[in-house]
Amino acid sequence: MAFVSEHSETLVELDIEYRHLAERSGVPAYVRVRTVGTTEPFVAGLADLVRAALASPAPVRSQRGGRICTAGDRCCVNPAA
Repeated sequence: MAFVSEHSETLVELDIEYRHLAERSGVPAYVRVRTVGTTEPFVAGLADLVRAALASPAPVRSQRGGRICTAGDRCCVNPAA
């Protein structure tokens, strides 16, 4: 899922459109799991990840290892890398 919090587009799609599709298809029980939202442990976990990235000597990268910002961008932790 693309969103970590309840988002209006997601809610319409899941709560209304997919529920109707499930009912029309004979699904006996359709339940949407709530997102992690803004719970304190989730927000604290995100903050920890940001702090760790900022403290690291490595440049900020995507999960696949590619650079998020170019070498010339001042937003990178280590633009020379």
